[in-house]
Amino acid sequence: MKKKIIFLIVILAVASGGFFYWRLSQPVEESDAICSYNAYNCSDFSTYAEARKVFEYCGGVNNDIHVLDRDKDGVACESLF
Repeated sequence: MKKKIIFLIVILAVASGGFFYWRLSQPVEESDAICSYNAYNCSDFSTYAEARKVFEYCGGVNNDIHVLDRDKDGVACESLF
């Protein structure tokens, strides 16, 4: 019985760890974006569109909390073009 409980605990730990890794690897959506501190770099986005959504959602040029627009021309993560 004790082995079964340990086995179940290990299975749950592995499964939950996999879930959290999966969640962290998903694209950032506007509604999930963190805008209160610098949480993203351009390398966190797969496409320019993803970066642009978060950039605009968090305030754009007037509040570039993530410094996604280094040259301040209004275009976030130009490297993703």
